[in-house]
Amino acid sequence: MTTLILGYGNQSRRDDGVGWFVLEQLAALDLPGVELETSHQLEVEAAETISRYDTVIFVDAAIPEAPEPIQRSVVTPNFQSHAVAHYLTPADVLSLCKTLYQREPKAVLFSIRGRDFNFGTTLTPEVELAAREVVKQIADLVRSGSF
Repeated sequence: MTTLILGYGNQSRRDDGVGWFVLEQLAALDLPGVELETSHQLEVEAAETISRYDTVIFVDAAIPEAPEPIQRSVVTPNFQSHAVAHYLTPADVLSLCKTLYQREPKAVLFSIRGRDFNFGTTLTPEVELAAREVVKQIADLVRSGSF
C-alpha cells in the first residue's frame, strides 16, 4: 500500500503552517510506503499526484472557531464551486482525481485548530502540541494500515 501525506498552508502565517510542521516531524520517522509532500495550497495538479497512491492523508490548519483542537474526517469526492477561484478542498481534489484519472484513493483529512494566523514562522504552543498528537495518530494509522 502506498500512502501520500500532503501538508499544506502558509508557513509565514504562524499556525497556518501546521501542515508543514507535521510533515517535518513525520519525515524523521521514515514510515515505510509513505511519501510526503508540502504545498502552499491545494492546486488542480494535486489530482494527478494523488492518483498514484492507494491512500492520501491531508493535513491543514482549521479556523480558530473549529469545535475541536484536532478533527479527523474521511474525505469523499465532492467538487463544489467556491467564491474564491484559487481555493480547493481535499474533497474537490479527490473529485477531480476520480473524474480525470478514474482513481479514488482512500483519503483522510486531519484539521488542526489554529489560534494565530498573523505573520510569523512559529506555531503557538497549543497548536504545536496538537500537531505532535496528529503526528502520533498518523504514524499509528500508517503502521496499522487501517484507513
